[in-house]
Amino acid sequence: MPVRPTSFGGLVAAALLLIVPSRLPAADTGQVPALPQSVVGAAPGPWDTYQLIMWQTRTEAQMAGLKQLGFTGTKLMASGGHIDPAALRMATGSGLPWYLENIATDFLSPYHRYTPGKPVTWLFDAAKARRHDNPADNSVFLREPGLSDSAWRDAINLRLTGMVRAQSQYRPLFYNLADEAGIGDLASAWDADIAPTSLDGMRNWLRTQYPSLTALNQEWSTGFGRWDDVVPELTDAAMARHDDNYAAWADFKAWMDVAFATAVSHATDTVHAADRAAFAGLEGGQVPGWGGYDYGLLAPAVDVMEIYDFGNAQDLARAFNPSLRILRTSAGTGSRETFAAWHHLLHGGRGTIVWDENQDVTGPDGTPGPRGREIAALTAGLRQAASVLFDCLPSRDPVALLYSQASFRTRWMLDHRVLGPAWSNRDAEREYEDNAWRASRRQTLRRLSEIGVEPYILTSAMVEGGALRTNGLRVLILPQAIAMSTAEGAAIADFAAHGGTVLTDTAPGLFDQHSRRRTEPLLAGVAKLEPFLWPDGTPSAPENLDPLAEALRQAGAPPRLTLSGPDGATASGVDVQWFAHGDIGILTLQAQTPWGSATDFDLHLSQPALVHDLRHPGPPQRTDRMAVHLDGIEPTLLMLEPDHR
Repeated sequence: MPVRPTSFGGLVAAALLLIVPSRLPAADTGQVPALPQSVVGAAPGPWDTYQLIMWQTRTEAQMAGLKQLGFTGTKLMASGGHIDPAALRMATGSGLPWYLENIATDFLSPYHRYTPGKPVTWLFDAAKARRHDNPADNSVFLREPGLSDSAWRDAINLRLTGMVRAQSQYRPLFYNLADEAGIGDLASAWDADIAPTSLDGMRNWLRTQYPSLTALNQEWSTGFGRWDDVVPELTDAAMARHDDNYAAWADFKAWMDVAFATAVSHATDTVHAADRAAFAGLEGGQVPGWGGYDYGLLAPAVDVMEIYDFGNAQDLARAFNPSLRILRTSAGTGSRETFAAWHHLLHGGRGTIVWDENQDVTGPDGTPGPRGREIAALTAGLRQAASVLFDCLPSRDPVALLYSQASFRTRWMLDHRVLGPAWSNRDAEREYEDNAWRASRRQTLRRLSEIGVEPYILTSAMVEGGALRTNGLRVLILPQAIAMSTAEGAAIADFAAHGGTVLTDTAPGLFDQHSRRRTEPLLAGVAKLEPFLWPDGTPSAPENLDPLAEALRQAGAPPRLTLSGPDGATASGVDVQWFAHGDIGILTLQAQTPWGSATDFDLHLSQPALVHDLRHPGPPQRTDRMAVHLDGIEPTLLMLEPDHR
């Protein structure tokens, strides 16, 4: 198990382990020099190494083979709080740690879970069928079970407490609350939950959002006489409106995001109360959007999350919970798998769960299969890099990007209101369709990465709370921020009044945070409309990278590097990430996609440094300019020591 460096000398020593390319067979890694004893710190914990976890249940012989391949864990099914005693005996005898799987899936993922003899979506399919037969039957929107149901919550807390107390002696990697959880089926749009307990919770929450019932009625254009009378507007009715006031619908949707995150957070708190050293997690994190996937709320609610990285979900989760242990699932082989594993690590990943349905990682006798050998070689390289990166923090520039869930809700309504009641025919996969809200954020983050800028990502609540006055921010970018609160707009205007630059790709604040259209948009004369942020969705080119870099320079946030291709023009298609360990920088460069070929670049740093190429041995260079050969799949990693001459 790798040791953790405790000083710059230790960091350099650990970095020197990276001289062996990750594609070498696992046996070749034995030639890597050991860390000097002088920099060996305390015994590492389980999350101080890159985790490699087998999902499927395996025999004793196969478990022994997995250990030889470098696996650090496996899965132990605990659905409903029940563990097969035979499986527990095999797990304890294997010598591999495990995590507990699907402890509260019946509560957090009832519409997408395994049921013998039925499809995983049978309950959701039945609700949709009922709605098809009788569109006026709103009882289909009573979630089964309700997230605000106190009896269910108490039962889950009792289950988790018993599970953690029984398992704490074994120190599981984490307690997985649910796999592919959601308010409905995954991230599908659905009008759950209108059960009495949920509506009571919504009314209590609304009291924190509005100063009075009168204020709510004014916003919603309603006439409720008592708080107990308040009910939301469902999607059918909202889509039939002609006044662009979707507040009574959007507030309900916002509440359900809160209800989902609150239920997850309560479960995590229960795990921590039973064992202060335990970790709680979720698997199958979905695309940002519906189903409870407001990552500004959800990421801080757990300690571990396995994420399907669509819509910048991993970057968002990492931004909103920097201590989150982020996992991925591997089901493939070859160069695209290698690319994805490295990309995940460089964006804050902590390990891989291996899906081995065909048993091609090890044979029945535990002998490594071709995929097993490939995984071992890849993981060896990832762990060498992780031994350095895990001790670093993201090194961010004075640039921030707004993540606005209110804008997502508003954008979705504007895009789909023409469907009328047919909106509910959309399944979870349809919600992975691109839209302006996701595309604008993706393009903006990609282009910032290409010019070597590592931004902060801020939620609307963070902006309202004063985040723009921290970290020396000079630039705020608003990708498709069509809905925002008055307080949010005031904070942004104050930021601009004190010298900050605000860039946007559309008029911001056309709607308020409740999705009600304003008579005049916010931030007129404050935000600078810059079409280069998202010109047309095409691949980046110098004509849109150069103006972005120049806008940042003029705003006092110049990129820390420039990359030029063989023709001398600004290079595109490179994913640049910055890390820091004290005043030592780590610069990583990887292709944006796995479809390109190897390329040579000229790297020009804004400040000279003593540059160590961490994946190729040799003396460091004291320079501000160097040639970089970028593999089309694997990354280049550079350590930058300040030049104090």
